[in-house]
Amino acid sequence: MEPFFSTPGTPSEQKPQLPIHLAGISFVSVFILLILLLISLSGFAQQLPSASAFGGLVPADDHYSRLRSVSASPLDNALDALAFPEADFRRKAYLNLKTTYVRVPVSRFALQPYPANSSTQTRTELDLLLQLQARRTAQEIALTDSMANVYYDPLLTNTQDPDWTRNQQSLFYIGRGMGAWFAPEQLPLTSRVLQAVLQDATYYIFSLKADYSRPRPYQLEAGLQPLEMPGHAAYPSGHASASYLHAYLLCLVLPEYKELLLQRAWDMAFSREIRGVHYPSDSEAGKKFAQQFVALLMKDKQFQQDLALMKAEIRKVKQAGEIASRK
Repeated sequence: MEPFFSTPGTPSEQKPQLPIHLAGISFVSVFILLILLLISLSGFAQQLPSASAFGGLVPADDHYSRLRSVSASPLDNALDALAFPEADFRRKAYLNLKTTYVRVPVSRFALQPYPANSSTQTRTELDLLLQLQARRTAQEIALTDSMANVYYDPLLTNTQDPDWTRNQQSLFYIGRGMGAWFAPEQLPLTSRVLQAVLQDATYYIFSLKADYSRPRPYQLEAGLQPLEMPGHAAYPSGHASASYLHAYLLCLVLPEYKELLLQRAWDMAFSREIRGVHYPSDSEAGKKFAQQFVALLMKDKQFQQDLALMKAEIRKVKQAGEIASRK
C-alpha cells in the first residue's frame, strides 16, 4: 500500500508538489471560500461569546478589543530586557520537525511584536489575569485542567504509549460537540490529515515562540499563581493557535457548525488566561497565526487534494451517524 503522505523534508529542502487534479474541488474555488470564511470570521474577536463554558468569568466587555486600544510602547528598558529563559525551553525538538504542506520561512508569519513588558497594555493584561485568578472557582479550575491536556504532540508515534489515546483525541476536541461520529476511530483519513497539519503548525508555532521569547505572565507579576508552568515561551499561545486552526479547517468542511467550533476555540484560548499562563495578546496572536497558516495551507496542491478526501470522509461518516441515531 502506498503511504498516505509522501516523506516530507525540512521547509528549506522541500520542493513544490506537481499540480494535482482534484475531484470535485479546485484551487480557485477553495481559496475564494477561504477568503470569504476569514472575512466572515474577522469580526469574531469583537463579539462576546454567546455560550462560553466560562460564562461567569468572561469579561462583560470584549477584553481583546479593549486591550488593543491601550499603549503597547515600552516604559522601562530594564524590564523590557526580560525574556523567557532559553535554558528553560523544553520543546527544542519541535524546532527540527519536518513539514508536509507548508514550506515557508518562519518570518512569513506577520505577527505584531508582543506588547512591551513595561507597557501599559501588558500591565493592564496582567491586572486582568489577577482578576481572573481571584474569581476562578474550583469547578472552573478543573475544567481548565482538562483543557490543558488537549494538545497534539507530533513526536509521539508509539501506539503503545499510555499517552497515545489522549494525543489522538486532542485532534478531535474542538469538534467534539458535533456528535459521537466525530472521533479518530470513525475518521482515520481525517485523523492522518490533521496529524500532518498539526505537525506543520507545531514547527511554526514553536519557532515563533523561540524567536519572540516572550516571558510568561508570572515571570512579570509575582502575584500570579499559575496552574502550570509550561516549558516554552508565551507568544503566540500554542493552545489558541491549534484550537483556532482546527476550528477554521472544520468550518471549511462543516460550515453549519461554525458557531460551535469558534466558541470551542475561544474557550480554549481563554482557559489559558484563566490558568495564568498566557496574556490575552498571546491568544490574539494565536488566532492570527491560525488564519495565516490556513491561508498558506490552501495554496498547497497536496493539501487541497487531502482536504477533498477528508471532506468526503467526514460527510459520509456524519450521514451514517445521523441515520443510526434515528433508528
